[in-house]
Amino acid sequence: MKTMTYTQLLNETIAIYDKSGSLKAYQFMKANTDGVEGNKAQLYNFKYALAAASGLEQEALATMKEAVVDHGYWYAYDYLQADDDLNSLRTYDEFQELVALCREREREAKQATSAELIIEGNGENPVLMALHGDQENAEMTKTAWLSALKEGYTLALPQSSQIQFSDAYEWEDVEQGVEEVSEHVQNLSKSTNMVIGGFSAGCRVALKALLDKRFSVKGFLFVAPWLPEVEEWSNALDHIEGESIRGYIICGDQDEDCLEGSQKLSELLKKKGIQHELKIIKNLDHEYPENFNEELASALTYINKVN
Repeated sequence: MKTMTYTQLLNETIAIYDKSGSLKAYQFMKANTDGVEGNKAQLYNFKYALAAASGLEQEALATMKEAVVDHGYWYAYDYLQADDDLNSLRTYDEFQELVALCREREREAKQATSAELIIEGNGENPVLMALHGDQENAEMTKTAWLSALKEGYTLALPQSSQIQFSDAYEWEDVEQGVEEVSEHVQNLSKSTNMVIGGFSAGCRVALKALLDKRFSVKGFLFVAPWLPEVEEWSNALDHIEGESIRGYIICGDQDEDCLEGSQKLSELLKKKGIQHELKIIKNLDHEYPENFNEELASALTYINKVN
């Protein structure tokens, strides 16, 4: 039986939770966690939260202790105080001690965390910059996009300074994200021949940077782009109208959060005469397609096509 990807496991667990409740979701998560590569802190979080929501308080506390004490992970204080799934744990002294430990680690992490950039490949090649999604990190993104090296690109992987919990970063402050990415671009010698892309919320930051004219690129590649302000930003597309930029958008037909935004962006690009492809993939949720290496190659071929 083929092991699920990290994103598939999270998406399926959430779907089971919505349809059948916390206990079924907890049982599914426990049965399928082994062998999944991704943020282990997040997997622990799913397990202890679902156990708590299912009335399995001792199991939840043991799992949370394993995550926080044994592995050194931490979770955001505001989340631990507000999540309804954890209500059954709040009267336990052990839970409050773990919360206090997480709060201290969160404070230290936020003081120490800064924007980072991982570079993979030959620096003489053109650059493909790929931005991680929310609750992800640059290493996870590298795994998905590494085949860009075979396509003759140097891979640049920004990691947001906005840390959410252990090894999980976000782009909630989109303007701060644009500033960080723009600074990375300025430090890349091949930035004028760059393709920018990303997954989910990373696409939001990438698009905002392009619309703000913070730098120029040859093209963009968005996977499951989360674009809540796409209509508000429509007039700003004038800023890239007439340039030789090409775009490629990939989204699953089951992606309830991002399909509409992907289609709307495509409509707006079409109105502005900006060349692009919209690839809707059947039976795909909010995740990378299984054949993303092939999709990535096709996208880069399209972006490099001579007009």
